Amino acid sequence: MFKKIFIGTVMVGLIGILVAGAINRTNATSGSTEARGQGRGGGNVTTAYAAGRGQGGNGWGQDGESATGDQLGTGQAQVTEWVTLQGTVVSVDQNALVVETGTGEQIVIENRPWLFAQEQGFLAQVGDKVTLTGFYESDAFEVGQITDSNNGKTVSLRDDGGRPGWAGRGRRGG
Repeated sequence: MFKKIFIGTVMVGLIGILVAGAINRTNATSGSTEARGQGRGGGNVTTAYAAGRGQGGNGWGQDGESATGDQLGTGQAQVTEWVTLQGTVVSVDQNALVVETGTGEQIVIENRPWLFAQEQGFLAQVGDKVTLTGFYESDAFEVGQITDSNNGKTVSLRDDGGRPGWAGRGRRGG
């Protein structure tokens, strides 16, 4: 009898700990979405274009301008600085575009970003000079805009807050 009471007490204690952990986890995730870029943040996003490289008129800032969000966190990325890289297309097919920059860094645009660029009419060939505007997130370069220097064709993959164009307009319609 004592053994059953002891095991029952231990089981109730373990279940209580699991429930308390679940409640704590739920509160932590709903209260800190700003840190992961999933919800409530999105105040000011600083753009960092070199002089003369801004793309006026299409939502991209110029020369240190600040693009102000709607305070609702519509972007999914935590953009701290926009970077412009120039390079040459070294490989291209229907699945990926590989650009080698002047420093030897290879930027691979693949999966949904590359499919979205193609849907927007972007075509490139090996040897084309391109300009990539984007940001680094977890040591990976996320492309926001691609310009083919040979024909001047530019496609925007992300808005000025970093939200992917292929993600749609979201629940708020904005």
